[in-house]
Amino acid sequence: MSEQAAHLTPARLSPLRIESRPCPLPYGLTWEDLQPCLPGFASAVDAQAWTSHVKQGLHRGSNSRILTLRHSCIDGSRRTQTFFFKEGPHFPQSVDAPASESAKYRFLTSTDVPTPRLLHVVERADREVMVLEFLPTIGIQPDEADELLLLIAHLNAVRQPPLELFRPGPGLPRTEFDALVKDALTTLTCDPTAQVTVEPRRWFTAYRRAEEAVSSLPSALNHGELYFQQVGWSGAGGEHRLVLFDLETMALLPRFTDIAAILRPLAVQTGCDERELFSRYLDALRQLTGYVLDENQAWTEMLSVRVVAAFQSLPWLTRTAGHPDIHDTPAGLAHVLLDDLRALDLLR
Repeated sequence: MSEQAAHLTPARLSPLRIESRPCPLPYGLTWEDLQPCLPGFASAVDAQAWTSHVKQGLHRGSNSRILTLRHSCIDGSRRTQTFFFKEGPHFPQSVDAPASESAKYRFLTSTDVPTPRLLHVVERADREVMVLEFLPTIGIQPDEADELLLLIAHLNAVRQPPLELFRPGPGLPRTEFDALVKDALTTLTCDPTAQVTVEPRRWFTAYRRAEEAVSSLPSALNHGELYFQQVGWSGAGGEHRLVLFDLETMALLPRFTDIAAILRPLAVQTGCDERELFSRYLDALRQLTGYVLDENQAWTEMLSVRVVAAFQSLPWLTRTAGHPDIHDTPAGLAHVLLDDLRALDLLR
């Protein structure tokens, strides 16, 4: 397997077990806060918490932790279990806070879209702390591609998701963000690793054309930042199923947002043709919804969504260039973006 494909695998994404070391409960939690998700909990007197795993990849932020907890039960036994803790963003009471991530988990559970079990939520005045099922395996193997395609289709097929839960975030003001895209394109013209000639003004005009096309496309429920590190394997109830997590960005977006994000890296990982993978995704969507989409029209729609997303990611990639956990580069993105621009005849 190539290095490009290897970094997408569970070996590079899954939590690593370490020698356990005692630690306090995170995010200001108390044992009383956690009692609802600790079966048979008897007392905090001898309860213990350990750091038992370290996260890999981009999940290493301080807003989430993996801890193993041990406590005495009312029947005299001792119980040990590993949990995933995530602290939500802080919102002052005066701010109209967006929908909580836990509410999104609850909604997806009601629609049978697979997610890790939401075991408990501790609510504070300005934030929430979620306690979730621990997933020991993150990402997929190449022969599990159909599981991922089906999971994306399952999410996209959700009927009438509530707008109050899944309203897209406002983002930066358009003028400000456009300036960032233009700066990133200008930076690319001086990048010696770029394999294509970038003409900032011409490319930005193509971005505008793609944006206009995407603005009128049908929407569906999408993760919004889907990649291999946002899926993992749950063994709850004896099942082995692929689940979706990290739902803060989930929103009603152009319907092919998630498949556009994952299609090219999935082709790299599996060695399959992008059109073949896309056809398999459309077949899964048809089985779930009964809708038969024209594959050529759907492909053009997906490419338009992917072009817009690529341009919008350029400022971030430029800012994070050299990060050890980010393998995409602005120059690499420009090289593959050019193919999509040509396929859509946007550089005319």
